[in-house]
Parts: sequence; structure tokens; C-alpha cells
Amino acid sequence: MALAEMTALSPDVVEDPYEFYAMLREESPAHWDEQLEAFLVTRYDDLLDVLRDPETFSSAIGGMTKPPADAAIAILATGLPPANTLITADPPMHGRYRSLVTRAFTPRRVEQVREHVTKVAHELIDEFEAAGEVELVAQFAAPLPLTIIAEQLGVPHSRIGDFKKWSDAFLDLIGGLASEERSIECAHQILECQQFFTGRIAEYRSDPRDDMLGVLIRAKFDGERPLDDAEMASILQQFMLAGNETSTAAIAATQRFLIEQPDVLAEVRKDRSLVPGIVEEGIRLESPVQNIFRVSTCDTEIGGVPIPAWSRVGIMFGAANRDPRMFPEPERMDPRRPNVREHVAFGHGTHFCVGAGLARLEGCVALEALLDRFQEIRFAPGRNDFKHNSMFIARALKKLHLEFRV
Repeated sequence: MALAEMTALSPDVVEDPYEFYAMLREESPAHWDEQLEAFLVTRYDDLLDVLRDPETFSSAIGGMTKPPADAAIAILATGLPPANTLITADPPMHGRYRSLVTRAFTPRRVEQVREHVTKVAHELIDEFEAAGEVELVAQFAAPLPLTIIAEQLGVPHSRIGDFKKWSDAFLDLIGGLASEERSIECAHQILECQQFFTGRIAEYRSDPRDDMLGVLIRAKFDGERPLDDAEMASILQQFMLAGNETSTAAIAATQRFLIEQPDVLAEVRKDRSLVPGIVEEGIRLESPVQNIFRVSTCDTEIGGVPIPAWSRVGIMFGAANRDPRMFPEPERMDPRRPNVREHVAFGHGTHFCVGAGLARLEGCVALEALLDRFQEIRFAPGRNDFKHNSMFIARALKKLHLEFRV
């Protein structure tokens, strides 16, 4: 099929976008997608140029894949007003919010949770070890980061199921491809989430605690005022997604790639110093956040392609992370790449993910735990179709059935 006849929203492309990405990089690196009504940027260097220029390419006036149904918008309007805080803010406002939230993700605070993350990982393995098999997404890759971020945001264990439901609702609505019925359901669940956290914030203000939610509540915007409920809700929503859905996707994808490349798996079993590089490669190869949007604030160009003012621009992380100009043999998992940490799965520059340190720690702990507990890990014969969620903006395996030998 000719490139002009293809769209990033095609179900076949959403399920396996990498051939499409390769065509875009070679033939049309700033490609106008009629269905998305956006220019898609796919080459690594071009993508960095966009991310380094927030004045020309704004986050605050960006947008979702598609707006949700009108009925969903009406429901959301009855809740807290929207607030542009991190992902949807431009400098200098973005920097002012970021300076507050980075206090919750300092290297010291992240390292302090390592022991607990390890404990949770091994407790999860305890639950399925005797069976000799596991559906890794539901039984390990999802509950590990979900438990950690929920605890850090003051969510009691009894509400973790709700927390996951709310997180899925935010992701489906941002993805913009949900049906009208699902959009309405998501809107109601988001209001439920807002109500929960509004109550939790009130509790914390009278009884402060030393977790991420506590850090945010104690923070003073510009050193003068606390964050209001709308600002808190915006930031917590982003923490939910970045601290949960993306880590789940990365843990499962990394394990899949290792099993598909047994020489690399054998190598990391012998040399555990390769674990951090393996985690970086898993994140690069299957970027959990495939893309985000910007809007051009003036007439400009990308890779020699004219971009009119007020155009939507799709920043295609998943394509840039497999650009052979930057990553030779991009489909190969190579933990010894000299530029192994230079992927853009966590963004770049001003909007580099504040939770990257926690995501990396969780990925390393998850891999170490699986290697420690199992001598052999393989795909369960005939049980995997390796299908992904039907979403343009994010990419994650639905299921991963494995067998193992202790």
C-alpha cells in the first residue's frame, strides 16, 4: 500500500507500527496524516529538534489523539477544572511545576524504595511459582508498579483495583480511540478518582505523611501557596499513568524480547551487570508511550518540510527509537550499545519524565527477580498471540503466557 493511503490509526498499523515507521523515516519524515490531522515526526534528530524548541512547538496547546465524545466532555465538566501542569505546560510555567514534583522523585527517595520493590516482586512470584506457568502481565508486570505507585499516592491496598480502573480510564480517554460508550464510562470513573483523591488530600493536610502524595501536599507553588485541588488532580493523573501503565508495558516487553533473543538472555544470566542495559533496550524497542502531540506556534519546518502555524505535530517516540541512523541494527537488543541510554522513551529536555528513575529501578528489580527465581523461562506453547492494546498513543502487550523451571 502506498504511504499516502496509510494512516497511523489503521488497526493493522496500531498493532504493528514498525514497518509504517520505517517507511515514514525514509520517505516522509514529517508526514501529514489525514486521519490524525497532524504531521508525524519520525527521525531521531528531527524529533530532538522539536523537543528542544518549546517556543515553536507548544505542549500547552497540544491535544489528544482525538477529543472524547461530547457526552463525556459534559460529564468531565462537572468535576474539577482542567489544569495545565506538567505534560501540558510550556516553560516557564512547566519548570515551576516540575520543580515541585521532582522532590518526590529524587535519586535518594527512589533508592529508598528499592528494598520494598524487591519484596513486592518476590511476593508476586511466590503466588505463581508452584504452578510452573504465569500470565506475566496480569500476575506480575501490572501489579508490581501498580502496587508501588498506589502506595506512594496514599491509596490503601483495598482500593488498588479501583486505582487500576481509574488509570485505565485516563489512558483510554487520552488515547482518543474509545467508543462513545467507553468514553462516557471513563468520564464517570475519572470523576470517581477525583472524588477519592480530593478526600485523601484533605486527610493528608491534617495528617501529613512521607510519601509522594505527602511531598506534593507540602509543596508551595513559587514558594507561596500550596497546589490547589485541580492542580493536584492533574499531577496525580500523570503520576498514575507514568508510574503504572508504562512500567507494566516495559516489564512485559523486555521479557518477551529476551526470550526471543536467547543469546542475550544467556549473556545476562552470566553477567548481571548487563541488567540496566537490558532494561534500557526493552524500553527503547517497545516505547510504552509511542507518541505525544505538540502544536506549532508559527510557520516553521521539520526536516525540510514546511509546517504551517497552528499545525498539530505528532512526536513519534516509537519510530525515533528504532531509527538506524541513531541505533544501528535497531531491532536487536544490545545492552552494550554505547548510546544505550540515549533513547527518547522518557522524552527529552524540558519534558524528560520525572519518574524515569523509578521506572528504571522497577524494570531492573523485575528482571533480577525473574532471573533469580527461574532457571529457564520460555513462551507457553500455543498460548500467545502477542497482541497489543488497541491504542495509538501507548503500546503494551495484552497478555504474555510463560512457562518456567525453578
